[in-house]
Amino acid sequence: MKRPKLKKASKRMTCHKRFKIQKKVREHYRKVRKEAKKRGHKKTKKDPGVPNSAPFKEALLREAEQRKQQLEELKQKQKLNKHKEQGQKRKCDENDVASSKTEPPKTEFVGRKATLSCRAVKQGSKKSFCRELQKVIEASDVLLEVLDARDPLGYRCPQLEQVIMKTGGNKKLFLVLNKTDLVPKENLEKWVHCLKKELPTVVFRASAFANEKIRLPGKKKLDLSRHGMCLGGKSLLTLLSDFCKTQNKPIRVGVIGFPNVGKSSIINSLKQAYVCPTGPAMGLTRYMRIVHIDKNITMLDSPSIIASPSNSAVALALRSPTNIEDRPILDSVTSVVEHCNKAQLMLRYNIPSYKDSQEFLTLLAQKKGMMRKGGLPKVEEAAKLFWSHWIGPKMSYYCQVPASLTLSSHLTEGIVEDMQQGLDLEELEKNNVGAIRAIRSPRMSSSILFECSGLTNGIIEEKDVPEELPRQEESEEEEEDCLYEEEEEDSDDENDVDERSRLGTKRQKVEVPLEEELQSGKKFGAGGEKSIHVDEITEEDDDTYDFNTDYV
Repeated sequence: MKRPKLKKASKRMTCHKRFKIQKKVREHYRKVRKEAKKRGHKKTKKDPGVPNSAPFKEALLREAEQRKQQLEELKQKQKLNKHKEQGQKRKCDENDVASSKTEPPKTEFVGRKATLSCRAVKQGSKKSFCRELQKVIEASDVLLEVLDARDPLGYRCPQLEQVIMKTGGNKKLFLVLNKTDLVPKENLEKWVHCLKKELPTVVFRASAFANEKIRLPGKKKLDLSRHGMCLGGKSLLTLLSDFCKTQNKPIRVGVIGFPNVGKSSIINSLKQAYVCPTGPAMGLTRYMRIVHIDKNITMLDSPSIIASPSNSAVALALRSPTNIEDRPILDSVTSVVEHCNKAQLMLRYNIPSYKDSQEFLTLLAQKKGMMRKGGLPKVEEAAKLFWSHWIGPKMSYYCQVPASLTLSSHLTEGIVEDMQQGLDLEELEKNNVGAIRAIRSPRMSSSILFECSGLTNGIIEEKDVPEELPRQEESEEEEEDCLYEEEEEDSDDENDVDERSRLGTKRQKVEVPLEEELQSGKKFGAGGEKSIHVDEITEEDDDTYDFNTDYV
């Protein structure tokens, strides 16, 4: 009987071939070792450091450590500035490419946008943010004010709503409650019931579309299906398409709001593509972006609203773009912790009772193991951790609905009727109810109660921006110049000391002879008496004194 023929060839290797390969490998490594032996391998010498017998050892080590820290801080600042410049250049190049690929009838509008956006990026100031925001308001037929569902009232800007009401031109203003999966359902339903009496409100959860992969520009595909599906997108598109039918023309929809509310994420969810950059940084969008959803709807992404300095400390901490105002993290965390429920924070991080925010950060650092040598807690790292939880998707907190459900001061019954005219509010309410049911929200017991600070005042017009505020780049340059000057002074002092020691010069005369000082048993610089410096010892004294006799 014949042996059946195998479908695939065997992957086994003969012993002769395997031994031959091993022999070749051994010969190769032997040749490499021979060549390395001929070249001569020099071992790196370790720094012996300051010997224990040297005087003033602690002072020398302290100075060296301070100089090392200054150099590290300077390198970090230079690295950050380099990343900022690269990001600005990349955005300008993307704008030029986008303007060249647009349709012929829209080249004038997009070209104007690209030139102004590059100018805004170069400035990177509050005035450029206000200028771009005014452009979005003027060019839009419908404006979506995006609110964070964790604090909807605090993310509303009365000045912005007043400007939209005054412009006229049959502009519509809708409220979009984003990040609805971070608040309890009971609290969310109360806020929707409260806000829909003033303006049309849409429940939304921005996310990338499920079971698909989006392609980043110049990178591989990125799978974002684990983040879940977008909720509320269909109801929002239905609302916009209904308004488009009443106007009998294509509409432009501007997306506005304070930083870190998810304006760019909403556009990405509606477009089902990664067209606007998003991230945890506050104020990432710096200029107007044009995104075509379909032939009738065009979305305009805008930079964030600038919070007025007249607001409370917690409002400025949560609603100020980090790329414009570099607020200390410790101050921001302090203002946030003071407005949180103490018992719920203790349960959230499993820490004992605390008196103030400083003690809270100390206990949090001890809980997370953020400790220095000697048992000192790293308070700044604990503050960064808490801040990342607070502004990110990890922290679930909510604000209570105000008891009085009266209209805001800048809204009237006539304005409310005009905003609701021509819209199918019953269908919108049904869609909101379905979205709330589909959202997987946290429980009320696991969320933190946050004290709302009320409406947040914003700066809309460019003339209202204080002139002395946007001066960060100059201050950074001054700090770098100071560090460079200090390094140069230190190097000059070291050179002077070397020259004086080489020439054998004296800084000042020593009143007490060296032999008498040693015989009396006094140490250098001890007991508050006169200390003898290294520079005061002459060449003659070096010959007569041996350091090894006393410093053993």
